Amino acid sequence: MTQSAETGDRAPSPSGQIQWLSWGADAFRQAQERETPVLLSIGAVWCYWCHVMDETTYTDPDVAAYVNEHFIPVRVDNDHRPDINARYNVGGWPSTVFLTGHGGYAAGATYLPPDQLLAMLMEVERAYQEQKSGLYDQANSLLRQRREETAKVSAGAELTPDLVDRMARRVMGAYDARNGGFGESPKFPSVPVLDFLLHLYRVAREGFYRAALEKTLNAMLDGELTDRVDGGFFRYCGADDWTQPQHEKMLEDQIGLARVFMDASLLLGEQRYRRAAEGAVNYLLANLYDFQAGGFRGSQGAHSDYFGLAVPARANCPAPPVDPHCYAGWSAQAGSLLLEASWKLGRPDLVEPARRVLDNLGAMAETSDLPHVYTAEGGLATDGGQLLTDWAHLLSALVDAANLSGGLPDNAGEKYLVQARNAAALILERFYDPARGGFFDIENVAEPVGYLAVREKPLPENIAAVQGLLKLHQTTGDDALPEAARRTLSAFAEANRGYGEFAAGYALSVDHLLNHPLEVGIEGHPESPETLAMIQAAVNLSHPNVVLKFTAAPTGLPAQAHVCLQTVCWPPVSDPDGLAPLVAEALAPQESPFADIFQQFAG
Repeated sequence: MTQSAETGDRAPSPSGQIQWLSWGADAFRQAQERETPVLLSIGAVWCYWCHVMDETTYTDPDVAAYVNEHFIPVRVDNDHRPDINARYNVGGWPSTVFLTGHGGYAAGATYLPPDQLLAMLMEVERAYQEQKSGLYDQANSLLRQRREETAKVSAGAELTPDLVDRMARRVMGAYDARNGGFGESPKFPSVPVLDFLLHLYRVAREGFYRAALEKTLNAMLDGELTDRVDGGFFRYCGADDWTQPQHEKMLEDQIGLARVFMDASLLLGEQRYRRAAEGAVNYLLANLYDFQAGGFRGSQGAHSDYFGLAVPARANCPAPPVDPHCYAGWSAQAGSLLLEASWKLGRPDLVEPARRVLDNLGAMAETSDLPHVYTAEGGLATDGGQLLTDWAHLLSALVDAANLSGGLPDNAGEKYLVQARNAAALILERFYDPARGGFFDIENVAEPVGYLAVREKPLPENIAAVQGLLKLHQTTGDDALPEAARRTLSAFAEANRGYGEFAAGYALSVDHLLNHPLEVGIEGHPESPETLAMIQAAVNLSHPNVVLKFTAAPTGLPAQAHVCLQTVCWPPVSDPDGLAPLVAEALAPQESPFADIFQQFAG
């Protein structure tokens, strides 16, 4: 069942005075026929200042009257249309953007009170009438620039370990040794950077990597990023010292931070980090999991008055509202997290909600039309086509499900693997650029509006696609997959620099590609201390590309680890202390039986 795209927009302003339209060809056709500019409002259900602007600026009678007379007003929710947001956001939410009738950028600002917006409306409308050709020239110039930037992402550069080393230096150069974290205020958790830092410490065992990790993770937990009453992590903090939190809670952040703290607890042996991971998982299930929809809701809103209350007072007040919609890509990531946490945290109860979500997404994907946004009633229809981010994260999650043996019904793993193969084939068909390498964020659609005519190659979505393809290759041995991954990473060898330390996920993927995967299959009861000890030993292996797989076994059977490198597998070990020596043996250069033949027959 498909719902109307109208429900995908933010709710109209309370007064109902502005006649908001959905993004689409019809809205821009009206703008062209009336020869008026477009007012594009980009917000989000979690955005505090978006609600303020709705309740004050857009309810102002003078503003509403002027907008309705001189503009075509269009509303877009950031989470529903990340493709539009990526092309038109002007530096935050709300984004107040003025466009030509063909979708070209004319001017923009963020939050505006009524008098400032009214003044800007008049200025833009006057310029549109008196300098339209100049505005169109400016818009076309920006469109050309977007095309040129996308064209720079082109394969050809060699992938070398130096790319990983440069990123390590970049990350540590951004490290805040005083407060923990990376960069200056506002302080974001920066999950890809933390993932990379975990990787660097595991592989190199350098003390300064561990110090940066512990300083940052402890600062997050000791500061105000964590909601100690209701659970979960806030989006970011306004101050360097992890105070002044911005109170919205994003699904994506909960997933990433739960995984970071979970892995940090195993790598560093810190129980406090394990509790933080469990808390994030519990928050997800209690607040964002939608059983009926088979997915996870995108966020919980920011209401500083509520979060500023003391604990007893909070109990008597309604919690901030949760986004009523589920999102395919984020739900897939959440399902993957729950599967991983089921054995890393000894929580087999997490398998059932994970499977419910992935089964639902897999069923929707069988139509080759995966809705980005959905509810229990079905997906929300848009004119934008499919998004790479949804398919890339679904691919990765399906491979994770296929690799979880035990605790699943018979043939469930094979079903997930078939779905993963289909997802990979669709990604390569609809999004891959075989000429230049890399993946486009959107598929080709007929008559795209405005800057959606440029199919761009954002790094985060490309990294998600690469990671999914490499996971599937490790499971199936399909050699076409790593070649697409290699060309994609090659295409970003220079382009990743523009992302600064936030390209850490790129370096992590390069390190994975350059090193043969070392597969460690762990078999044991997920709640057994012996199993946990074996998992911890595996997580601490220093090889750059360790692939962990888990098989749930009945209670009473000893935990075991099976090690395989390429086509060679070794007998299982049941002593965690014996895992690292076995891996060292597996990775040691093998002496050729023909090494001394010329010495033996010298002359």
